[in-house]
Amino acid sequence: MKNRETNIMRPLLLILLAALTLGQAAMPTPSESTSLPTADNQPVPVTPADKASSLTVTPGGANVAVIKIQGMIYGFTLESLKRRVDRAMEGNASMIVLELDTPGGEVMSALEIAKYIKGDITIPTVAWINKSAYSAGILIASSCDRIVMHPASTTGDCAPIVPGTELAPTERAKALSPILEEFRDNARANGKDYALYHAMCVLGVEIYLIENKDTGKQMLVNQIDKALMVDGNAPESNVVSKLAGKDKPAGETNIDNVASVSRDVATDDELGKWKLIKQFHDGKTLLTLNQARAVEVGLAETDTIRDQADLKKYLNANIIASIDQSWSEDMAGWLTHPAIRAVLVLALLLGAYTEFQTPGLGLPGAVAVTALVLLIGAPFLVGLAEIWHILLILVGIGLLFCELFLTPSFGLLGIGGIVCIFTGLTLSIIPTVGNGPLPLPAPEMYGRLQVAGMWMILSFIFGVGGMMAITKYFGNIPGLNRLILSSPTQEDELAIHYKTQNTGTNMNLTVGLLGTAATALRPSGQAKLDGQLIDVVTSGSLIEQGTEIKIIEIHGNRIVVDEA
Repeated sequence: MKNRETNIMRPLLLILLAALTLGQAAMPTPSESTSLPTADNQPVPVTPADKASSLTVTPGGANVAVIKIQGMIYGFTLESLKRRVDRAMEGNASMIVLELDTPGGEVMSALEIAKYIKGDITIPTVAWINKSAYSAGILIASSCDRIVMHPASTTGDCAPIVPGTELAPTERAKALSPILEEFRDNARANGKDYALYHAMCVLGVEIYLIENKDTGKQMLVNQIDKALMVDGNAPESNVVSKLAGKDKPAGETNIDNVASVSRDVATDDELGKWKLIKQFHDGKTLLTLNQARAVEVGLAETDTIRDQADLKKYLNANIIASIDQSWSEDMAGWLTHPAIRAVLVLALLLGAYTEFQTPGLGLPGAVAVTALVLLIGAPFLVGLAEIWHILLILVGIGLLFCELFLTPSFGLLGIGGIVCIFTGLTLSIIPTVGNGPLPLPAPEMYGRLQVAGMWMILSFIFGVGGMMAITKYFGNIPGLNRLILSSPTQEDELAIHYKTQNTGTNMNLTVGLLGTAATALRPSGQAKLDGQLIDVVTSGSLIEQGTEIKIIEIHGNRIVVDEA
């Protein structure tokens, strides 16, 4: 019995062993399973776009928080970002998307934001360019783990500039050094080609797509690396001189030797082992990419993200939620727009002028005070206004009051007060640099400074025009005529008995009665009429003490005078 069972099991074991042996022979080796030959047995090219797409693997069920960064980049942008990231983390977010739509801004603030993203945010980050990320915007985007784009979006152009001024080589080098180093670190960390970012910052950086003859790997390099890796030879000396702006042919752009092109990625054992695919950028302009070209060169993974629904689908997210600024942050940001501030300045001028023309404190004065509080408070709350800006405004207001009530004529004090006020209001919305007692506007903010200055000038021009209109026309407008003195009627020209509190005597005051200004009338003061000191007001003009005057209007106990 035992021998029969043994005879039956032995063939079965032999059959099983043979099957296992055949299975092992049929399985590919690891090296065989990872090779991807083409039809002509050449390696499949690994393009920059392939490298970007290899980063798109997203674990399912992520809780995505979308934080929008819009408008100018400055110090408040970082503070707002930190607060919203904290709120996202408290809400158990597992991924943060920075939605970017910015023309750029302050360099140092962008660098701080980039370092904050890489150093303090511990969960994956994605930059969603919707619809622009220029200058400081692309610097922030490059610090994120991944980049995606809207179907109609652009990015690039990150050279530090001062509008209307050409930076000296030392100043340009100082501005470029931290920017390029940050881009280099971001490119290394996220598998991007540094040459792309270099071309966004420096004129003269040409971009070439090259491919390794053996592995099929493709990469983007500058012209120096291309010459070494494709041609196998270092570029001629006149090429380097040309890049440095020396021996420049007539009509050719002069390129400073600051941050000029040099050998970057080429190694000695790679010389001549690559082939040229195509030139991507000629270096005559700063590199700017639309969404399609950004995907082509591997800067962005996709250009299909129109809205949060597309984003949720692409990221395979469980939930997606926007982390917005608080209402106070939105309001303060809105109130610091130069055009809105011009309207507030107009309200301040017209409200203050109208208040001086009416008795007591009323609505125009309240409007002027409210406008002044908003003009000073909003930029201070968002971290734009410095202490010295506010002090300059207050000094200007003080000079105006001294001019109106202490000096006999409108002169240097009044002009100085106006200059101080408008200078303080203009500078208070411009990001500054430096930690001294008088931080000045950042060089890259000079363009915004010019815009703010023009809006201030326009508000002053319209304010003066409005004052003239108030004096001449507003008295005829229903509702507003209660604030403005109208022309005297026949009843006003009748004699009105005016009893003074000081003497208790009766006086006949009539329109046309002559007298003398006992004090300076600015526009209110005292006049000597019919032998008595009477409180009077002018129609808006300033009258010096001792000037002969006459009554032009009488409204109850309100006496309006003008020069005789």
